[in-house]
Amino acid sequence: MNNVFKPIKYLSIIMLVVIISAVITYIVNPNFSDTLNSVSSNISKSVSQKSGLNLVVAYIFNNGFKVPMGMLFFSIIPVRFLYWIQPLFTAILPGILFGIAFRYSVAKAFIILISLPHMLLEIFAFCLWMVALDRFNKWIRYKISRKKQTSTKLFYEFKLILISYVKYVLPLIVIAAFTETYVADWISRILS
Repeated sequence: MNNVFKPIKYLSIIMLVVIISAVITYIVNPNFSDTLNSVSSNISKSVSQKSGLNLVVAYIFNNGFKVPMGMLFFSIIPVRFLYWIQPLFTAILPGILFGIAFRYSVAKAFIILISLPHMLLEIFAFCLWMVALDRFNKWIRYKISRKKQTSTKLFYEFKLILISYVKYVLPLIVIAAFTETYVADWISRILS
């Protein structure tokens, strides 16, 4: 039962980070063009220069392989929650954009909010991955500290996170990529 609520709990925490970063950005009121240039410079060139199906593939490669593999790398280090770094930064950027959008036009900010269902899918996929990495990281910490005995082998633990990745994380990332490329633009055009 814990595995059902844990991703939702993690999603709530990350959405709180989005809200906090939006509120801070709204209050601080940074220079609009400098902030947008800073945020856009953090967008990978492989994503920013593509469209259509090529953009979908670029999103899947970045969010479905690069980010999860980076999180996996951090989960191997026997420090709890280190693999949260990438999803937290992923949450801060939209928060900054929402804060700027609300500062300059509430109507446009609502259009941006409504046209970004892919963000929830993407972040929820990362939350599911974090739950799998929690177990893997815990296993590594127990093996190193020898405080608790673990009867499973590395291959078994790795197989469990791989199953979670293939069954849940990657399909959600694929859906999010299609949603980000096609549905978000469609909703935005309808609401504009």
